[in-house]
Amino acid sequence: MNRLIIILLLTSLLIGTSLVLLSSHWFPIWLGLELSTLSIIPLLNMNGHSRSTEATLKYFLVQAFSAALLLNGAVLNLWLSNSWSLAETSSPLCYYTISTALIIKLGLAPCHFWFPDVLSGISFPNVIIIACWQKVAPMFLLLSLSSYISSEILILCSTLSVIVGGWGGLNQISTRKILAYSSISHLGWVTCASFFLPEVSFLLFLFYIINNTAILLICNNSSLFSLSSLSKASIIPTNIILFSLALLSLGGLPPLGGFINKIVPLIIFSFNSSNIIIPLFLGGSLLNLFFYLRIVYNTSLTLFPQSSIILLSSRNTSSQTISSFLISILFPLCLFGLLLLPLFILFI
Repeated sequence: MNRLIIILLLTSLLIGTSLVLLSSHWFPIWLGLELSTLSIIPLLNMNGHSRSTEATLKYFLVQAFSAALLLNGAVLNLWLSNSWSLAETSSPLCYYTISTALIIKLGLAPCHFWFPDVLSGISFPNVIIIACWQKVAPMFLLLSLSSYISSEILILCSTLSVIVGGWGGLNQISTRKILAYSSISHLGWVTCASFFLPEVSFLLFLFYIINNTAILLICNNSSLFSLSSLSKASIIPTNIILFSLALLSLGGLPPLGGFINKIVPLIIFSFNSSNIIIPLFLGGSLLNLFFYLRIVYNTSLTLFPQSSIILLSSRNTSSQTISSFLISILFPLCLFGLLLLPLFILFI
């Protein structure tokens, strides 16, 4: 694909997300979501492989269905309140319809089935767009409506996401599917915290995006598509350290930065007398940590001898150089994000 077309599509993607974040009316919000979806469809099918074509078609159908639900909820709100305003939604049916659309877009359980299949069929740069950038707009809308959405629905979907995300990643060998289930689990933590403190949960969401982006860039830099290819990371010893620490940070091990995304929601739950869901979230987090440790074990403790031919083939290309530069920027935030813990406690 022409580089100018790619720049145009990425610009349209940025404009669509910005339109959602800056709008307070349902019609421009729906327009921004559709612009983002239509901009990313050509990018997902750049290589023309059958697997990426299938993933692109699944993503398009799911996003079209969720956009139709959101538009129906907005039109119903217009009919009842005579306004497109985000703050003047009066009917519970509008909230249920719109929240269902946002849950589908985020890939939360029980509407998560499309997410691992789509991520496993596309390249790592597109995975970064789908799993990180495309989650910003629906998460922002969900946080904006968190005070209106039924608490039972939000907490139930969040708890199911944590359990399904931990359980579903246990028997996977594809790194993209493992990270997809990891994303489902982490979004469950963020959305459940959003019911109590939306501002803090959005900061947790941004920190998770930074951590997840760093891991995906390392996977793209080292071509880590499955657990069997993890030994190739031994070509560059720096990648072993970065990948292992970033995964352990994503798992929430202290004193790494990802510990914030676990301890802050637990503090929020305990302060709001929601002790019933704490064991469920801890169980799902332990399941996540199990397959994170399995990946770290296969990466750094079961290394195989590398021939000189493989070593010579490990020279960085221009795209790998860009990935290494971005990793060097994002990784300190993953590692030292725990220093931000007093700031989160101040918000609580």
